[in-house]
Amino acid sequence: MGFMDKAKQLAEQAQQKLDETQKNFNKSNSPEGQPEGGGVKYDAHGRPIQEAPPAGATAPPAAEPAAPADAPTPPPAPSSGESNTTPDPFKPIQ
Repeated sequence: MGFMDKAKQLAEQAQQKLDETQKNFNKSNSPEGQPEGGGVKYDAHGRPIQEAPPAGATAPPAAEPAAPADAPTPPPAPSSGESNTTPDPFKPIQ
């Protein structure tokens, strides 16, 4: 029985050390130990909350509508001459 008593005693000591370490860790991470200013705030899902500026601080939208984007120019028509940039691979060489 001496072996089992020794194992039980060691397990109790390990549990006490674990409890003390967790208590110290929780104490250092508690909100009471940290200053409130300058920290990032998170919502219920763990996403950072961006601080929105006051309603009057943003610039009003521009009075002019945005210019429509020009249609992309079509590629140039292929020339009908002998110089073809992509020759036919099946055409025999002359």
